[in-house]
Amino acid sequence: MRNERETPPSVLRGNRDNRSSDRKSKEVELGGTAGTMRQREERKAALSKVVIRRLPPSISKEQLEEQLHPLPAHDYFEFCTADPSLYPHLFSRAYINFRNPDDILLFRDRFDGFIFIDNKGQEYPAVVEYAPFQKISKKKLKKKDSKAGSISDDLEYKKFLENYCADEEKICANPETLLGEIEAKTKELIARRTTPLLEYIKNRKLEKQRMREEKREERRRRELEKKRLREEEKRKRREEERRKRKEADKQKKLCEKEIRIKLLKKPEKGDDATSEKQKEKTEGTEVEETKWEKSPSGSTKSRAFESFVKDLKEKCRNHFLAV
Repeated sequence: MRNERETPPSVLRGNRDNRSSDRKSKEVELGGTAGTMRQREERKAALSKVVIRRLPPSISKEQLEEQLHPLPAHDYFEFCTADPSLYPHLFSRAYINFRNPDDILLFRDRFDGFIFIDNKGQEYPAVVEYAPFQKISKKKLKKKDSKAGSISDDLEYKKFLENYCADEEKICANPETLLGEIEAKTKELIARRTTPLLEYIKNRKLEKQRMREEKREERRRRELEKKRLREEEKRKRREEERRKRKEADKQKKLCEKEIRIKLLKKPEKGDDATSEKQKEKTEGTEVEETKWEKSPSGSTKSRAFESFVKDLKEKCRNHFLAV
């Protein structure tokens, strides 16, 4: 039973080898972490760039340098003005990179909490701390341009000068011909500028303008037709009224003519009594007229006379119809 439970020696050797490899890997990992920690510590120890925050927004670089004077040895100084978009938190700041790390502590003890006063008399306590970005922008030396001042030797520039001088000679020679050439060139350029899209837009505008003119003309024509019809109706109405008036006048004249003819004819035997009655009536009317003439009221006289004339005309008409 004991022999069955025991593990073979080859398996034991494999386990020992795995353990040794695990130990080595752990030692390497520990060594790597220790190296990174050392690098970080070295970096922390090598911090040399400082930022001064909460400076007055109206302060300038020269004023700040005067107030920070004397500055320890440094190789980088950058001043950033206040950003108006961050109102009301308007503060300027400055970045300084010191060569000696010991100078950073002295600078911090001197200016951390130092009160700066602006033009208006407001106080701004400054804050000194390490800059979060320790790298420094390198100043690149600008190389001298090899082509600077060599335009007079350029071939294209020489050709341009030749063409320009020739154009000036042409202008001095005959301005009319030059104007004609310029107009021809401008027309060519305008003709070249046209594209299918521009042609389509132009035709569309012309079509719309034509349709508007046609609608305007149609509206004007309808208005003239309506006006003509109204005038025609008025003319017809006037002609009809004139015709009716003429017919009435004609009928009236005929009636008066018939009355005169009947009165001028000799009365017959049967009409003696009627003629005597008419004579009596005429005599009565003459007597009434004399009475009315003597009366002071002229309006009543005219009304009575008109009514009498109307009655006489009706009786004469009835008499003629009976005959």
